[in-house]
Amino acid sequence: MKKLIQGLDGPRTAQQALFYDLEDAAAIVGWAVVELTAMPTAGSPPSTAATLAKICALLTAQQEKLDRYAAEAKSQRIIRSEGDG
Repeated sequence: MKKLIQGLDGPRTAQQALFYDLEDAAAIVGWAVVELTAMPTAGSPPSTAATLAKICALLTAQQEKLDRYAAEAKSQRIIRSEGDG
C-alpha cells in the first residue's frame, strides 16, 4: 500500500487537473440546483417557480454531462464523435 501512495504529492498532470476541474464544476452546478430549488416560496408567482424549475432542469443536464466527462478523463478514455461538441 505504501508503494501506491508514494509520488502523489507532486504536481498534477493535465489529465488530473482536467478531471478535478470537471468534478468541481459538476459539484458547483449541483449546489446551484439545490439553492435554486429552495428559492420559490409559497408567495412566489407561478411563473417564478416555473422559470426556476426550467433552470434547474438545464443545470442538472449539464451536471450529468460534466460528470460523464470527468469519468472519461479519470479513466483516460475521452471519446467523442464528429457530432459531439
